[in-house]
Amino acid sequence: MARERFTQIGWFNLKEDRVFRNDYECAAWYEDVLVKAGRYPVEVYDLRFYDDGRIDHSCHGAYVSMEGEIVSDYFATLYCGVPVGKPYDTTKNKGKRSEHHGYWYLYDIAHKILDGDTEFELLPEYEPREIHFEYDGEEHVTHGIFKKGA
Repeated sequence: MARERFTQIGWFNLKEDRVFRNDYECAAWYEDVLVKAGRYPVEVYDLRFYDDGRIDHSCHGAYVSMEGEIVSDYFATLYCGVPVGKPYDTTKNKGKRSEHHGYWYLYDIAHKILDGDTEFELLPEYEPREIHFEYDGEEHVTHGIFKKGA
């Protein structure tokens, strides 16, 4: 995805250092990445709005990329889930740079912010809102992120 098509809508505020796990194609493979506390941009790819000012859900959600360093990993050669060959050293890449990429649906970020206990913060030009609707004769609530004032 082209970087110029990303638009920042907020921040992910990591209050303490945290280890995130990156999973890979093989279910057993992983990389644990230590990310330092800090503010990381929350970005939306190909930002578009509905007429009511809500971010178009086809923007695919929001992304957060955080640089860190590997604390352990596991990329052993496996056959049907069983290690083959010599044992894998889970510390051989320790200290090398890596990244953790988070992805959240926009309705989930809006809900987290409205609940008040979250690491997400929107830029001043955006706001989370409840969206009330009826479906199959019942009232429901979802959430969205809107351009402020729309």
